[in-house]
Amino acid sequence: MFRVFLAVAAMTAASGVMAQDVLPTAKPIGSPGAWIPENSYPAAAKASAEEGRVAFTLTVDETGHASDCKVTATSESPLLDETTCNLMLANARFTPARDKKGKPTESRWSSSVRWKLEIPPSAPAAPVAVPASAPVKR
Repeated sequence: MFRVFLAVAAMTAASGVMAQDVLPTAKPIGSPGAWIPENSYPAAAKASAEEGRVAFTLTVDETGHASDCKVTATSESPLLDETTCNLMLANARFTPARDKKGKPTESRWSSSVRWKLEIPPSAPAAPVAVPASAPVKR
């Protein structure tokens, strides 16, 4: 079993436009945590017990799609870093930022994902039955 946490610490800045010229910033549509499906933990990363936090910045285009992803702090696992960006590019959707005239504009959105393996609680050990006819050693 595993858990993936998407820490939503959204930071935005307009590209090619002064930040003060962007009125509302790009806003995620739905829960960003839903952008990472339950079965997304890479099998090879699970097998080698790789965990970590990946910080990233997305470029959000005028249509609200993530058009680029840059890892800004690595998990020290290239596989987890790459998986994070691939999932964000495939699944992240936004209401785009708009300039003062209300025209959709490109912006940036930053967050992080924490990849954590959870070991399920082990079942209590079953009591060992000793047959009644077994001799007792002293």
